Order: sequence, then structure tokens, then C-alpha cells
Amino acid sequence: MRGRKRLPPDKPSYEDETPPTNEEKPRVKRPDRAQRIIDNKTTDYVAVKTTLNAFRKRGGRFLPGRALVWEEVLTNMNKGILEAYLLANVHVLRLLKEEKEIPKSDANLFRSCLSAVMKLIIDRKVKGELGESLKVYNASRCVRSPQANGAYINQGWCHNAANQMATMTKNALSMNFYRRFHKFLKRTYMIDGRKAYTLLQGILSHEAYVPRGTPFDAIVQEWREKIPRKANGKLTDDAHRLVPLTYTFLKDIEERNLYGGQVNDEREQYREIRVFSILPTKKGFECSHMKMCQLGLWGLLKRAGYTIPNRGGGWEEVRNQYWDKLFNIKKFETANRKFAGEIVTDGKAVSIIMRKPKREAGPVKTYSEDDFDVVWGLDPGRRDMFVATNQWEETVSCSSKEFYEEDRYTKAKQKIRGWQDCNPRVLEAIRNMPTKKTASLEKLKVYIAFMTQRMDLLLGFAQLKPFRRLRLRSFIFMKKKLRQLCEQLVPRGKRVVVGFGDWSNQDVGGIIKKSPAGPVKIFERELARYCTVIPIAEYRTSKVHFDCEHELKHQYSQRLCRDGEIRTQKVHTVLHCLNNGCHGMTMNRDVNASRNMLRLLQCKLRNEDRPVAYTRQART
Repeated sequence: MRGRKRLPPDKPSYEDETPPTNEEKPRVKRPDRAQRIIDNKTTDYVAVKTTLNAFRKRGGRFLPGRALVWEEVLTNMNKGILEAYLLANVHVLRLLKEEKEIPKSDANLFRSCLSAVMKLIIDRKVKGELGESLKVYNASRCVRSPQANGAYINQGWCHNAANQMATMTKNALSMNFYRRFHKFLKRTYMIDGRKAYTLLQGILSHEAYVPRGTPFDAIVQEWREKIPRKANGKLTDDAHRLVPLTYTFLKDIEERNLYGGQVNDEREQYREIRVFSILPTKKGFECSHMKMCQLGLWGLLKRAGYTIPNRGGGWEEVRNQYWDKLFNIKKFETANRKFAGEIVTDGKAVSIIMRKPKREAGPVKTYSEDDFDVVWGLDPGRRDMFVATNQWEETVSCSSKEFYEEDRYTKAKQKIRGWQDCNPRVLEAIRNMPTKKTASLEKLKVYIAFMTQRMDLLLGFAQLKPFRRLRLRSFIFMKKKLRQLCEQLVPRGKRVVVGFGDWSNQDVGGIIKKSPAGPVKIFERELARYCTVIPIAEYRTSKVHFDCEHELKHQYSQRLCRDGEIRTQKVHTVLHCLNNGCHGMTMNRDVNASRNMLRLLQCKLRNEDRPVAYTRQART
């Protein structure tokens, strides 16, 4: 007969108990991270782009008895990122709907989202608010679609992807906040762009607002209380603090599109306002570029079934040997450029991350006109990539249409449309795809149910067809076109200086928005390798006539609109001078701006002050 279970004896009262301690456990210090922090003080990063086949050795493709599973890892990573972005959107929309606090949109959030949507070696139960959002997501997800396999890549590859997702989210919300707020004020209070700009200046200013006795004072005070700010009073760039106001803008757009489409006005057809997603999502179904670090290489080898030391158990001592064994690192290293232990690849192209010593900051150079043979004034345009004029009134320009045709981007889009037209299942999935750009959680569920059912089809189609080869070819021809433009501006044996407009269509705090007509910043960096590039402020260069320094006026013409009506509208590219001395001259906007840039550059080289016509004093 089994006796009763006895309890352990009580502890004698004379034995002292261990007092509780509030000391935190010592943090684990990674030696590689500490060394990287030290190296960052004396070195810079530089990327060398080539094909993956040229970078890896023969053993990099076929190890003894096993092959590296590049395509498998990249496919699973793309699938995981696609679903992790959607889970993050579901999570934020659910919290906004329930009026709960928005979590910080950092790498930890996206790392948790990636782990939640991937199948891991050890199943981890997602808890808290993210666990509730995962239940909502899985309720709409197609159960027949298998999860991405995150075995051995959940740390190296997923950590780098989560960092990139957090950066993309921060940029998407902070850089688009001003433009979205500006348009929201125009629609809500039915004012023009200049008045909305004045309102925003008062709302977003970090200084105390002084009432001006206008009807807008109450509006400014109301919105100033809702703006999230930093400690210094300026607008914050934290994504999670900008989400509530972004959600307000998106809901307003959807309500206007809903009621505007129901209004039956025969005179004018309602034009829907463009919507956006509350958080960014993966762009299409093509294979994205993924970063592989030292830990990512370990996961890649473990996925291939290769026997290697474990992390913390000898991997750190032999990892450089595996890099040298698998890849042609010595081929791309130089005396000052050394491999940094990271690559970024999509399976076709690869960017090799290198380290090089930092340049010592020397004395500031001062230039004069005698130092150069050719002086150019270059204006980046909205429709043209740029227009440049030199001191002999010679003009060089490149339209956006010409640039995208030369770098084969237009031809690549035509090929992609042809591939889609030849595959009925893919074409049906693309054409009938619901929108994911919504503030409604129910609409997002419809998209998830439709997309996840066809997710493997679309991802496999993008992996099978040579999309990545087209992207690499466009990059190669883009670099070739940029070199041709630089050689056109910089003749051999000539000392050339270029006054480059500093706006480049990236002014996130002004009135003019939209993206540039081409890779303007890339062109500026490429041009700096050929000649001296001096940034010039573009203020009023498009409004002032280069000849008489009078303000130019718009030209108007009659145009046939979408609704079939003929209306008088402004012509963007042509301006008119009302000065009597110019006899009603008309000129191209970009050519006039490039000549003004040339004048301002010459003033800078002569150490002269900027002409008053190109300063803010001219507006008073």
C-alpha cells in the first residue's frame, strides 16, 4: 500500500534566507559588435555590385555532396516579409479600431511579426496584443497555403530584414506626413495650397504660436495640441507616434471617395483621391534584396545540411575561412578596401559590403573663375531629368523619357506585361486583386484571403521568370547612361565646375512635392567623380527671368479634360515675361532656371552676394 506523500520539512528558523536583489543580469556582450563599433570610427562602408555567379566560387554553388539553397532561402524570406508586413498592418489597424496604444514600430516588432508568420524549428506561442492580431490574421489567411520555413534563418536573415522593415516604416510615415497633412487641410477647410502651407507653418512650428487675429488662429491652436513632438518641440519622426494622425488622413480620403462616387453629377465626374496603406507593405511579389551577414552565412550552411560549428561554439573562429572558401573575396578587395562580412543579394545580383578608411577632413577649398575652363549651371527638372547651360549659352538636357528608354526600364516593363499576358492564372490574380491600401480592417481581411490563396503562384512566377535579370540589366544600362551624360558635360582635358540645384524635387517641407523625374541624386554623385560640383540654392530660379530679373508669369492654353470639357489651364513648361524691355518674351522654364543657376554659380565664384531678385527680400 502506497503511503501518503509527505511534504518537505520546514526550513529551520536559524538559517538565514537569501535576501532579494534588484540587480539586473549582466548583458551579454558580443565581441563582433564591439569590434564593429570600434571600426566604424575609422572606416566607412562602400558597396561593390556584381553578379552572384561572379562573386561565388565553384564550391559556393556545389559544396561536397550538398548545394547552397539560395533560392529556397530567398523564397521563404520573401514570403515571410510579405506576410509580416500584412500582420503589422492588421495589428496597427486593430489597435486603432479598439483605441489602444500603438506599439513602437521598431525592429523588435517586425522581428516578432516575422517569427509569427514563419514555421520555426521550435514553435513559439505569440502572446499579448500581437497574439490577438495573429488570430485575426490567421482567421482570414488561406489554410491551404503553407507557411514560410524559417529554420536556421530566423536570426541572421530575419534580423536584418526586420531592421530594414523598421527603417522603411519610419521613412514612409515621416517623409510623407507633411504632404498628406497639407492635402488634408486643403480638403477639410477648402483652401488653396498657399493658405494650407501657411497653416502648416503655424501648426508644425516648434516655437510658441502668436495669434494674428485671423480665422485660422483657432484651427492652428486645435491642431498644435495633436501634433507629436520631440523634446525640442519639433515634429517627431517616430513612426508609432505619427500613425494616429496618418490614420485620420486615410479615413478622410476613404469617406470622400465613398460619398463622391455615389454623387451623380453629369457635369463633372468625381475623381477619386489616391489612398495609401497605414504601414508600408512589400513591393509586389518580385524577389527583394536580402542582407546576409556572418550569422546569415551560418544559417545558409545549416539549411544546406552542412556540418559546421555552432554559434558560440567555434563558429566565430572559422567563419572567415568559409567566406574565403565559398566566395571570391580577394578578387574585389584592394589595398584600402576590405571585406566587411556582409553581402546583399537577390539571387542574381550581389552588393559586396566593403570597408575603407575615412578621409581626413581637410581645409575648405575656395574656387574662382580662373580655376575652371567650363562653367555649367544645372537645374534638375520635374519632367526633364536636368537642363544645363554653360557660359557660352550651350544647353545640354536629358528628358525622363529618353533616360528610361536608354536604361531599358521601359522595355523591361513591356516584357513583364508580355509574360503576364501569357499566363492566364497570373493575369487573373493580378487584375482581380483587392486593394490593401485601406483604413478598414475588414477590407484588409478581404485582401489577405484573396492574396494568400494565390501567394505561392505569384511568388513562384516571379522566381521562375527572369525578373531579377531585367532589374540587373536596367541597373547596368543606367550606370552606362549616367557615364555618357557626365562625359557630355565634362570634356577630356578641361577643368569643369557644375552648379547643381540642391532642391532635386525632394523638398519635404515646402509646397512642391512628388518624386524627381529620374535618379537625380545618383547623377549628382556620379558627376562629382568627373568634375567639381557645387550645390546652389534654387530659390526663385524658376520664377525670375535671367535677362531682366523680373518675375515671370504663367502661360495659359485650352486643353481637353478627361470629362470631355475644354478648359483654360496653366502651361508648366512655358513662362512669359511682362517687362517692356523683353518685348513679351516667352521661354522654357527649365532653360531659364539653368541660366539662373549659372549666374548664381558665377556670383559664388567671384565672392559676390546673391542678387536680390533671388532672395526672400524680393517677395516683400
